This record gives sequence, C-alpha cells and structure tokens, in this order.
Amino acid sequence: MEVTLKRRPPLATIAGLVVIVVSVTLAIVAYSFYPWAFSPAANWISDLGNTLLSPRGSIFFRLDMIAVGAVLAAFFVGLRAWARGQHIALKLLVAIGQLSGLVAAGALVMTGIFSENDYTAHSLWATVLFIALATAVWFIGWAPIWHPDLPQKITYLAFAVCAVDVISIVARRHWLEWLAVGLLLCFVGAVSLGTWSMTPSPSRIPRER
Repeated sequence: MEVTLKRRPPLATIAGLVVIVVSVTLAIVAYSFYPWAFSPAANWISDLGNTLLSPRGSIFFRLDMIAVGAVLAAFFVGLRAWARGQHIALKLLVAIGQLSGLVAAGALVMTGIFSENDYTAHSLWATVLFIALATAVWFIGWAPIWHPDLPQKITYLAFAVCAVDVISIVARRHWLEWLAVGLLLCFVGAVSLGTWSMTPSPSRIPRER
C-alpha cells in the first residue's frame, strides 16, 4: 500500500504571507480610525501611528509594526533554506541578507514602540529600518541568480525595491515611501512563493502492512 506525504510549507513562506496579511489588515483598521484626510500625496504611512493625529487608531498601527517586525524576523531566519546544499558564496549572500533583515525587523518593532510624535527616536529607527531593509533585499536579491531552483523575477524585484528605497530616503517624498513599502510587500510575497516552489515535493512511499 502507498501513501502520499504532504509537503509542508517552509518557515519563510508561512512567515512572509503572515507579514503581508497582518500588515495590510491592521493598517486598514488604523486607517478606519484616522480622523483626518489621508493620502499618499500628503501623509507618511506612519502618520497612522501618530498618537496626536489619531488618538484612537494609532494603537492598531503601532501593534502592526511590532507584530510584523516579530514575524519578519522569522521570515528572514527561514531563508536559511536557500543556503542548504549551495556553494559558499551563495551562503554568504544569504547570511548577510538574513543578518541585515534581522536588524530591520528589530528596527520595525522600535518604530512601533516610538510613535511618529516622538520624532527623534522614531526618525532614527525608521532610518535604520530603511537602510537595513535595503541591504537585506540587495544581498538576498543576488541569490536567485546562482540558485537553480529560485525564480529570477525575485532578483529584478529586489533591485527595484532597493532603488526606490534609497531614493525615498534621499528625496523624502510621501508617495515614494508608499511605493517603497508596496514594493517591499511584493518582494516578501515573491520570496515566500519562491521558497515554496523550491521545496521538493514528497514522493509516494510504500507503507508497511
């Protein structure tokens, strides 16, 4: 008699999809409580977490940053699957990306602890977040070029994320921040699905009678 083993989704896939769902859901909840006009042309995303601008809704956005930061850390840890069985150069790229990603995850948590109205602390951690994320995405983005089982589209998306991320830091335009965050979520989704696609399917095995 034969049985089919179920393919378990890897950590990076689960964590990445949770990041997207939680970040979007709690941001929508925070937006629903925002009492003023709100748009990419005039607002930073973190305005949703400003306790002065949105006394009732800010808690949801701050919880969003803390929760997503914690899950994002698991996402980057899960990328160890990319390095399994690969050559040393690819392992090094992934390791640097993971380390930078963990720094970014910690900085994201801190942006939730220090809301936008605590300008000095929030700006510091937000800068660390964007720099660390750009570094993580940059190094991780090179990996699919040499990994035989990862889709190349991850690399193109990674470089787009890095370019917009750096420009948003320099130009300090509201809409660029929104674009950077949107592209980043797309990147997380692409990496999640790419990691799932490289997970070998279990074969049918005989079971003892």
